[in-house]
Amino acid sequence: LADRLHNMRTLNHLAEEKRIVIAQETRDIYAPIANRLGMSKVKNELEDLSFQYLERDSYKELSHRVAERRKKAIEFIEKVKGTVSERLQAAGLDATLEGRIKRLYSIHQKLRRQRIDLDQVYDFVALRIVVPTIPDCYAALGVLHNLWRPVPGRIKDFIAMPRPNGYQSLHTSVIGDEGYPFEV
Repeated sequence: LADRLHNMRTLNHLAEEKRIVIAQETRDIYAPIANRLGMSKVKNELEDLSFQYLERDSYKELSHRVAERRKKAIEFIEKVKGTVSERLQAAGLDATLEGRIKRLYSIHQKLRRQRIDLDQVYDFVALRIVVPTIPDCYAALGVLHNLWRPVPGRIKDFIAMPRPNGYQSLHTSVIGDEGYPFEV
């Protein structure tokens, strides 16, 4: 996987026909293997790099649209992290917070699958809150829903019903300040 990732990062030095074959193989075989092994960062980068070569026009258009929103999204993440951190501390919860902007290929898939516009992607921006215990996880959800209004139908309890691979968490989407939706 490391070798494939390196190859994908330097794919622009090959002929166009070879790029397409390698990118397709990467998206079809290597990215799913990385996902299966729990290597989501590697999977995400492999998918984004494949997307760049396999669907060049869609990639260019989407990357331009995302770039326009990126600065505002990063500022929003930092503001939300500060607010949430203060509220979690006040509630006596020990937590680690991480923010992210959704990856290009993942956005592209969602836009196609759901036939929506970029403005309708609720998880364009996401905040991850890691707490030490299951009760703390539910308590953190309560803190979030007291801060912002949850989006109906967008709460998922993977603690009560873990995924087949053992993944456990709570997911919610909320409408943040100024009507900006995000996922936690």
